[in-house]
Amino acid sequence: MKSNLYETDFVEWAFNQAFALSRHDINGLDWDHLKEEIENLGREQINAVNSLLKQVIIHRLKLDYLNDEINRNHWESEINSFVDQIEDRLTATLIKKIDLPKIYTRSRRDVLKQYPKLNIPKDCPYNLDSLLVIFD
Repeated sequence: MKSNLYETDFVEWAFNQAFALSRHDINGLDWDHLKEEIENLGREQINAVNSLLKQVIIHRLKLDYLNDEINRNHWESEINSFVDQIEDRLTATLIKKIDLPKIYTRSRRDVLKQYPKLNIPKDCPYNLDSLLVIFD
């Protein structure tokens, strides 16, 4: 029954699992699916923060290495929005899971795809604190 509900009505299954947890009802828990969903939740949070950081880096690279005054305010506004979203999700545990060099490499690749002649450092010139700065 628990597995069937998981497959047919995930929302109801989730409510049932929360109820079983609140009652400490060990027998009411769908252990296999519950474990899978908790792992997925953790991965989703990491992926969300990584994706937002990638966008911050892309926009920072454009700000720092392109001479484009027309788009500057837009890029700063986008960065502010991404940073707000990161701050809403960021925890001490997530900070430890951030692979900034990997995110930078991917961000750099995307910027160079759009601006192939741009001279962008191969190694990340930013640290996490410098990326989480809000523009006024």
